[in-house]
Amino acid sequence: MAVHIGKVIHDLVKERGLKVRFVADYVNVGESTMYDIYKRATIDVDKLIKFSQLLNKNLFIYYLDEEPIKSMFGQQVLVLQTTVDELRSEIENKNERIRSLTELIETQKKVIALQEAKEDSTRSSKKRN
Repeated sequence: MAVHIGKVIHDLVKERGLKVRFVADYVNVGESTMYDIYKRATIDVDKLIKFSQLLNKNLFIYYLDEEPIKSMFGQQVLVLQTTVDELRSEIENKNERIRSLTELIETQKKVIALQEAKEDSTRSSKKRN
């Protein structure tokens, strides 16, 4: 089955919540041309590169089941794409861990500040007595 790249691009743009004007400006086309691209089954390579950059996704991967690309690069690209996806997932997990630890550190700083304030208050009370 042939790839309908316009639909793929449209779905990805919608999924990411991007505005048509923003996408059109990035790809250097008008808004009406952008809607035409969404209807196209094929697209120029230079535009496909731009969309890949904008969406941070290798859109050429959708052509891996098409000959001659399938026989030339299929397995290699799939292995690399799988690795990239795993690394992205790992990065997201690490970023979540960093956010969690940052929150913990901020909470600990507040606890320490409260404890220090309490100790200062206790020292002040003892000096007065």
